[in-house]
Amino acid sequence: MFCDSIFSPVKQWGFLVKDLDEAMACWVDQLGVGPWWGFRNVPVVSRFEGSETNVTMDVGLAFQGGVQIELIHQTNEVASPYRAFYETDAKQTLHQVAYFAKDIDAAVSKAGSIGMREVGSVSTLLGTRYVYMDSPALQGLVIELMEIHDGFEEEYERNSAEAERWDGSDPYRLVSLP
Repeated sequence: MFCDSIFSPVKQWGFLVKDLDEAMACWVDQLGVGPWWGFRNVPVVSRFEGSETNVTMDVGLAFQGGVQIELIHQTNEVASPYRAFYETDAKQTLHQVAYFAKDIDAAVSKAGSIGMREVGSVSTLLGTRYVYMDSPALQGLVIELMEIHDGFEEEYERNSAEAERWDGSDPYRLVSLP
């Protein structure tokens, strides 16, 4: 497939939500998607529109058909690649289509060579980067380049396989960070 030769297969569909618990319940009860893994109180450093801010968010992760579904709820009101959504009436919206990047700088360069531009990024406290790229043709949807490290793909595949066997029990598996 053409796109797979530019990046990798699509690995994630990312949604912004205003209430993580409500959104996960919708995905479980109405769509049968689960279980949900994730974290509350996730600190990341955001670089967006020339500003660097400390973002706090809750994140839920599930799988369907081998593709990860991410729900992001930014819990503070600082500038970020997510913040504009919270000024809308929507409860959740598709924000990003994500691809793995073993070499994040090379992936950003490759995206630039096909007419995309970097619009923002977030970095975890462990240094993992997630870079958001867009183009006029995407009109509000961004491409996320997910920096992967040792163990990342294995965890992704293990959770995906568990989701395929999920029997509907124990649907929420979130951990609160300090």
